[in-house]
Order: sequence, then C-alpha cells, then structure tokens
Amino acid sequence: MVQKHMTTAVRRKQIVDAARRLIIRRGAEHVTVRGIAEDVGISEAAIYRHFKSKKDVLCLLLDDIEQDLIDDVNTQRNNGPTSLDMLDSVLKNHLSSIEKRRGIRFQVIAEIISLGDRSLNRRASETIDKYIVCIEQLLSDCLLSGTLRKDVDLKGTATLLFCIVQGVVNIWALSNYDFDPLTRYEPMWRILRRAVEAG
Repeated sequence: MVQKHMTTAVRRKQIVDAARRLIIRRGAEHVTVRGIAEDVGISEAAIYRHFKSKKDVLCLLLDDIEQDLIDDVNTQRNNGPTSLDMLDSVLKNHLSSIEKRRGIRFQVIAEIISLGDRSLNRRASETIDKYIVCIEQLLSDCLLSGTLRKDVDLKGTATLLFCIVQGVVNIWALSNYDFDPLTRYEPMWRILRRAVEAG
C-alpha cells in the first residue's frame, strides 16, 4: 500500500514537472494532456488516473510553486537576523533561480494567469498573496531590527517588491532571456532601499 502511494506521488510529480516544462517551452495555452503524457512517456489515460483535468495539474503546479517560494523565504528568515541585506538576498535568490531555471516560478504564474480561467486565476492570486505576506513579514522583521523606517507601509512595499521581481521576469521572458535579470533588479532595489531604509 505504501509503495503504491509512493508511486502515485512520484507520477504526480512527473506530470506536474512536465506541465512546468511545457509552459516554459511553449506557453500555458499550448499545454495539453496529450503533450504532458508525451513528455512523461505515459498514455493520456494514465494522466487521468492521477488528475481529473489539465486544470487540476496546473492547480497542483501552483501549489508546488507556492510551497517553494514560501520555503525559500522562511529558510532565509530562520538563518539569522533579518535586515534589508537579507531581504535583498532572498529576492536575488529568486531571480538567480529564475535565470538558472528559465523563470520557473514567476513566469509559470504569469502564463497560468494568461489563460484567463477564473478558478486558476483565483488560485494564482492566492499564491501571489501568500508570497507578498511572506515578504511583508520579512519587512516587519526589518522594522523590528531597526533597519527599516517606522513610517514605511509594509504591505505596499511588499507588493512593490513582488511587482519588481515579476516585472523583471516578464521583460526577461519577452526579450528571449537575453540579459541577466539581476542587472534590471539591482538599480530598482537601490532606489527602493534608499526610500525605506532607516537613517
């Protein structure tokens, strides 16, 4: 019984990873159950043994992305005192990961939103909201450590940081990945940091 559960979990991961690869290569609108099955090397019927529809695959993909992002933030948060340098490091890690893995998280979110499916958009919105809350918690920690100005709007700043990262990823993808995302991020980070850093 346990072995069967492990096999199901492994297969579901293979299916979700295939959807992720197809989104990056061809865009979310070109992801089909047939394409996922071909990528994994199984039949379409095998996909339906694990998922009701392509939408279910994409929902689990969003779950994975959300967990990855939150785990990244929490790992950094638990590694020592929070400062603006640490927040910068978290965002740079996300952009470095993006460069190595072709926008795997933020680009996938944007692609799923582009499908225009209301329930998927709601799920993507939840993922974004949870990520912004994590960034807001880091900013709150910065406030407690005295590195952030006391009058800073934490939610607004966290949302702006998400928009910077997502915007850089969108521009990078549209330019066919022909620049290092950090080169676009760093000047914006310096401007924002000057505005929010405690004097």
